[in-house]
This record gives sequence, structure tokens and C-alpha cells, in this order.
Amino acid sequence: MKKIISGLLCMLFLFKCHARENPVSINVGAKRCAKMKLLLVSIGGNEQLKECVATMQNDFAFSGQFDVAVSYCEKLPSKNMLQEWSKQGYILTVFLNASDDDTTCDWRIYDTRKMKMLKGMRYKKRGILARGWGHNMADMIWPLLIGQESSFSSKLAFCKEVRGKNKYPARHIYISDFDGSFQEPVVQTPTVNLAPRWNKDLSNPLLFYSESSQSNISLRVASMDGRRKIASDFEGLNMLPAFSKDGKEVVYCVSNGAGQCHLFYYKNGQLHQLTHNKGNNISPTLSDDGNQIYFCSDFSGCPLIYCLDRTINKLEKITPTGPCFSPSFCQKNNKVAYIKRVDGVMQIFVYDVLKKEHKQLTADTQYHKEDCAWSACGNYLLFSVNADRTSMLAIEHINTHQRHILTASNTHCSYPAWSPLYHYFPHVRK
Repeated sequence: MKKIISGLLCMLFLFKCHARENPVSINVGAKRCAKMKLLLVSIGGNEQLKECVATMQNDFAFSGQFDVAVSYCEKLPSKNMLQEWSKQGYILTVFLNASDDDTTCDWRIYDTRKMKMLKGMRYKKRGILARGWGHNMADMIWPLLIGQESSFSSKLAFCKEVRGKNKYPARHIYISDFDGSFQEPVVQTPTVNLAPRWNKDLSNPLLFYSESSQSNISLRVASMDGRRKIASDFEGLNMLPAFSKDGKEVVYCVSNGAGQCHLFYYKNGQLHQLTHNKGNNISPTLSDDGNQIYFCSDFSGCPLIYCLDRTINKLEKITPTGPCFSPSFCQKNNKVAYIKRVDGVMQIFVYDVLKKEHKQLTADTQYHKEDCAWSACGNYLLFSVNADRTSMLAIEHINTHQRHILTASNTHCSYPAWSPLYHYFPHVRK
């Protein structure tokens, strides 16, 4: 087993180192020095509603563009209260109240200066978590406030290293809310579990991951209720699945006992090999329709990012120099994020597919960056930051460059993945 784990770690080192209609939009993105004051008003004393409001407060404050306060009222505030809040600098207030049967929640945005409702909707609660309802409503309201989509209802998945009973480290698969809070273990086997990836079936959240054994590295799938099964068990390596938007097309990495790792395409029960070169082809990421596949390959001698267009069977080199790793494509903005080594430090770059331009996103030399992934809204990138023996998760806004460290420095977290917006808020069902 020592030999297997040692070989696995060497292999992993090689892999890593080789808008909708918007009549109420108020864009505060340019005000980077002054936060806009926003007031959330909870009508009534329902504890679940209070949890929703607290969740929304954290969501809106996370961007750094709002100073968010909460007020609790037993009934709809009077005009005098609106005038008083306006004097305090709260130009906008959001009122929330739950229905009597507790199955829906109404929210309304008010202009306190004009004492006029700007927008209101009824949200039908999905799932059983009150904070999930809060994230859902925050996603509904955010575009009206900022003119951009958000990903508050999404989840993160990642590996966390733990000390096993036999003193050898194990890696478990965890999920968390988008900001790293409410961490929950999904896979806790006493083995090395790697590289989780979310599926794209919006009604059925699943996590695909790879598990190391004495014979191979198999691709497995775990549901939120703890059920696990094998998805691919070829000899050698089975890792890193990527899905089309409808979830029906999958591309993943298979070595199948050979010396190199290749990309395989799966649809309707049929498996087809896509790459046939003499290099390692890893980290696929797909366009929504599954026709364009971005991946990393070292068949030219240096790891670079390539695009395989399946419609015309054409391979295009995206990065002229390297080494480059871990591409992640976002259909929202038509950009590919990837990792490139610059002056000995791993940095994040973004490639604009339409303009065919590369831009360096990070430049700090304190941390190496690894394994980037886009948020569902296309405004943030998730990645791990490594220095010495620490490995933490971080997200960064691609325009403001505001960065949040999500996990503690005394934990070793890696291989982050960002989920789509599922129809209900995913959580581990015990």
C-alpha cells in the first residue's frame, strides 16, 4: 500500500506541475471605496425566517459592496419608519415575511426616499434548509441590486486531509456553502479520495470522485444521502469527469493500464477514446453543448492547454508557452481559466475565447494557486492556495480582485470544485 500511495502522489505531482429583465437595477460596482447601506426587514417572529434573513445578510455582505443591517418588525413598517431609515442612509430596504402555512415567503424591495415598492415576488420554499431558502432568495434579489447574476445557492466540494488510524493520511470529500461555511463530509472512507466533480443534473446533485486502492484509482459517485457506487473501474487511472450542460455527455481521464492518460467520451452507454497521442491528457472541461473540450496535455513535451472541437475534429493549442494546467471553461463569459507557472510561482490566467486574449489574474507570490473552478455566475474563481505545508481554499472576484480565504490554515484542503445552481439546495442527508 505504501508503494501505491507513493506512486499516486508522484502521479498527482506530475499532473499539477507539468441578464434577465432588470427594471430596478442599481449598479454599485463602481463604488469601490464606499459600501452601499442595505436594510433587510423581517416581518414577524418566525425563527426560520430569521435564519433566512441572517443568511441573506451574509450573502450580500460577502461581496464587499454592501453594508447590510437587519431589523425585525411585527408588522409592515409605517411611512415614518421608511423616512427614518432613509435619513440613516438606507436608500433601499428589503422586506421579507413568511406565509401563514410557512410554504412560501414574500420579499419586496422598497425605495425609502420615494416610499415606493420597486419589486416584489413570492418564493416557494425548496428543500428543508432555511438557509437554503435564504440563499435562493438572495440569488433572486441580487441581480436587481447589482445588475449581475450570483451563485449564493451553489456548493463547493473539496478534499480534506485527515490522519487515519494507521497514521497514514487519508483524504475525505467534503462539501460546504459557497463561502466555505457549513462544511459536511460526504465520503469518509479510510483511503485517499481525490478530485471531486459535481454533475449537471439539476434535480439530482451527485459528486464524482476518484478513490485509490491497491489495484487502481477508480472513479466513484456519491449521492447526498451517502450512497456510493463505482462509475468507472478500468485498470490504472479513472479521474476528473466533466459534463455537458444537460449532463448527458461526459469526458473523463482513463489510463486503462497504458503508460499515458487519455480522454474518453461517454454518451448513451457508449465509450469512445478521444485522444491518441503519446502524452498525458488530463483535466477536461466542456462547453455547454459538449462540442468543445478544453484540456491539459504534455504530448508536445511541456504541459499546455488545448481545445478539441468535436464538430470538426480539430485540435487547437490555446497556450503558446507553459507549463499550464487545470483549465476550467465558463459558458457565461466564454472564458477559460487555467494555471501557469510564472517566475517559479503558479498563477491564474484567463483566456477570452472570443477575443483570443490571455490575461493574468493573480500576481502575488505568497501562494501557489492550483485547481481553479468557475462559479455558476461566472464572476468568481475558486482555487487552492499553497505555501509550505498549508493548502487552503480561496475565491476571487475576476473584476474587483477581492479574495476570500475560505478554510483554516491548519487544515489541508485541495481539489476544489464549484457546483451549478441545483433546483434545491444540496446538503448531506443523514
